[in-house]
Amino acid sequence: MSPPRLRLTRPAGKRERLIAAFLLGLALFSPPLLNVASRDVLVGGIPFLVLWLFGGWLALIVIMALVVERKTDNGE
Repeated sequence: MSPPRLRLTRPAGKRERLIAAFLLGLALFSPPLLNVASRDVLVGGIPFLVLWLFGGWLALIVIMALVVERKTDNGE
């Protein structure tokens, strides 16, 4: 009796995309980039650092939501 054949499936890439989002978050909130963003500039009366932090946070939430909620080709 021959051993059962393993069926290989194509990876969905969700894990890789989540890892990339994590690395993007590390880069956005790393001290060197925060030092660049912490200059005394106001954008619409809001400090640039505050916009950087909340904008990066929002971007990460949106990216992760898109990755998690993305449907695969086979409808799962």
